This record gives sequence, structure tokens and C-alpha cells, in this order.
Amino acid sequence: TKVWTEMIVDNTLLHNNGKRDGLDRFLGFDEQEHPVVCQLGGSNPDTLAQSVPFVEQYGYDEINLNCGCPSDRVAGKGCFGAQLMKDPEKVRDIVHAMQRQVQIPVTVKCRLGVDDLDSYEFAHQFVSTVAQGGAKHFYIHARKCLLNGLSPAQNR
Repeated sequence: TKVWTEMIVDNTLLHNNGKRDGLDRFLGFDEQEHPVVCQLGGSNPDTLAQSVPFVEQYGYDEINLNCGCPSDRVAGKGCFGAQLMKDPEKVRDIVHAMQRQVQIPVTVKCRLGVDDLDSYEFAHQFVSTVAQGGAKHFYIHARKCLLNGLSPAQNR
């Protein structure tokens, strides 16, 4: 069994680094909770790569890139979460940039598909492409999400 954080946006870590109790608020956990996975959200390879060393320094066992959140604030305005599934090459590049900065595994959480991209071939191609960036483990919601027309609760 693994304990997972809520999704933390990469810029949250970058903006709170150096502030009094800044990163503890987001990354602190009790040693009894191991193994612990920190789930990150974002779409910029550079800022995600800058944020992952903080996660590793806090003693996390794994870093997970969220490619499954259907929230409008995340997938819509933020252009990350499930929105990233539409661009497997970008996810591959993000994972590669993140993995180069840390020794712990970088994994990916995604869905079977998003919107009309829901075939077996699409899911296979997404995983195959992203794996080229260094992801060895994928956590897959056994359903797709619709980014337009359903709320996050309806997408669960």
C-alpha cells in the first residue's frame, strides 16, 4: 500500500521555496507513512524538473505526474491533468526532464482515454510514447474522461 498526496502544482513548490514553512506545508509527512508518492501537476518540463528535487529531498519514494485530472481549472485553464493525454510527446518530454533530476521513480497517472481519444490503440500509443521518457510504471483509471460537458464529479 502506498500513501499519495493530493495533486500539488509544480509552481506551488517553486513559489513557496524559501518562504517560512513554505514547502513543509505541501511536502511534509510523517516517516510512518512510507511508502509515499507525491503527485505533481503541471505542463512545463522546465518548472516540473525544477520542482522534483524538492520532493526527493523531503524523502518521497516516488513522484507521479498527474495526467488524469478532469477538473476545468486543471485540464481547461491550466492545460495539464487529463488535457496532457492529448499530447503524449509532451508528456514523454516532461517525464524525461523530471527523471533526469532525481533518483526516485517518476510515474504517470492517466486514464484509458480522453474525449474521443478512447481506443485501445490510443491508450497503447500513449503509454508506449511516455515510457520512452523514462516512466516505468503507469497508474490507469479504468475509464476515460470527457473534458467538455461533464463535471469532475461526473467524470469519476
